[in-house]
Amino acid sequence: MVAPSIVSVLDGISDWRTSAAAELDQALAAINEEERAVRRRIEDAQRQFAALGSIRREQEERLLELEEETLRRKRAGVRYALELDRAVLEERAVALRAARERHDAALGAGLDAPEMAEAINEYLDARERTAGLRGSLVSLPEELLTEPARARLDPYLRAAAAAPPPLSAPWVGVGVVVSVDPPEGRPEALLVVLPVPWAVYADVVHREEDLCTSLAYRMVAALHVLLAEVGAPDALVRFDDLQGSLAIQVWLGDTPVVVDLRERVMEAVAGAVEGAAELQAAALEVYAVWLAPDLLVEAAP
Repeated sequence: MVAPSIVSVLDGISDWRTSAAAELDQALAAINEEERAVRRRIEDAQRQFAALGSIRREQEERLLELEEETLRRKRAGVRYALELDRAVLEERAVALRAARERHDAALGAGLDAPEMAEAINEYLDARERTAGLRGSLVSLPEELLTEPARARLDPYLRAAAAAPPPLSAPWVGVGVVVSVDPPEGRPEALLVVLPVPWAVYADVVHREEDLCTSLAYRMVAALHVLLAEVGAPDALVRFDDLQGSLAIQVWLGDTPVVVDLRERVMEAVAGAVEGAAELQAAALEVYAVWLAPDLLVEAAP
């Protein structure tokens, strides 16, 4: 029997549909597998993203810790540098004092020499003769009588008035630390840290004047002159102990300082030590070192 045409047509369509459905099922199966693969990759990426986020937070925390550690190390470095400069200055002060004592001892020994005693007596006798002739008919200039005797004393007088004997030591630099708070804008406080021990101020009544006290006097005088020049002659000045060094704190919050305070302070420090015979004798160069205030605040260990 031969089936009608309609049956053949419908059977062909059914076969086509079955074939097409099979192809689509294969395609959908492939898509489903790809989706599962993509989903696995997404999940892996999400896990990686979360891990990266955790690593990022750790690194950011370490960066913060690095900044804190950097600040801590800088503060420790400032303390160490202050100690070094103070030790150098104290060492040179002791050496210079010893050199002066040897120099003075040599001058004293020279005074005891017979020829020096004779010259001194001659000079004193000439002064007495000059005084005796004042108001008399015979009047001679004092220099005429005393000059010969004084000429014999001149080498000693020049030696006594000479600059401190220089040390046979290599030149070294020490820093005067300068800081202003806030570092930008109108200054409210000025801090100057000297490379001299706190005892220069604390024991001023009992301490003998030496290289350290001389430098402190120069800096304090220069600072007061500067304050007058910038319009703050009555600013509150305090002396404090900063890691064993003498620190000068100036409150400027009540005084509008309109000049470039940083440059003026640096110039004042340079001017205070320019040509200082005792510093040259000690082979010391003094520099102004500008630091941010956070390197000095909370600087104690």
